[in-house]
Amino acid sequence: MNLRIALAVMLGGAFGALARFYLSGILPVYKEFPVGTLLVNSTASLTLGYLYGLMFWGFYVPADWRAFFGTGFCGALSTFSTFSYETFSLFREGEYTMGLLNIAANVIITITLVFAGFILARR
Repeated sequence: MNLRIALAVMLGGAFGALARFYLSGILPVYKEFPVGTLLVNSTASLTLGYLYGLMFWGFYVPADWRAFFGTGFCGALSTFSTFSYETFSLFREGEYTMGLLNIAANVIITITLVFAGFILARR
């Protein structure tokens, strides 16, 4: 593996983890619904969609920047494992409606934001 790419992933991961730490605390935490996880998943989806939209629409993004933002930053920022655990916990606690709402909100919002980022990159 290219050392420059590895360093880009590492640095992007550090910034993504720090962004996750701060973003997840911006909105009030509701016991019934994991809003912070939805915010970080949404932010990572928009960022990743924008990055890949830029490339699709012909803007050259160097490999180290793709690694920094795509693998490192978005990989550390997005929290699918946390989303999965929180959904499992909601179901385990008998909160079936909130668990299903959590699945629907995360899937629909993040896929929509990947699309939005992709379209924004065309401008």
